[in-house]
Amino acid sequence: MGISNDAKLLYALLLDRASLSKGNGYLDKDGTVRLYFTVEEAKDKLQRSRQVATRAFQELERCGLIVRRKQGLGRPAKITLNVPATAKKRGNGDAR
Repeated sequence: MGISNDAKLLYALLLDRASLSKGNGYLDKDGTVRLYFTVEEAKDKLQRSRQVATRAFQELERCGLIVRRKQGLGRPAKITLNVPATAKKRGNGDAR
């Protein structure tokens, strides 16, 4: 996809958070998982600067892997994850 390692790692963190949210039943009325993951959280998890974390979010948005919707002053953006069409789900018999 041509994205940086920071963006890949951030996407992995978001996927992990989404699976936890889904497992705990935190779903919207339409069944989608919406995440709250701030730039500050990303900065801390990636152990990088705020600028690098912001750039990683922007890369993911440009690639269409996430959609961020701002909620207003002082509130974190709602993030919706998109899974690439080329991603394959592993079945029980997959040896990987």
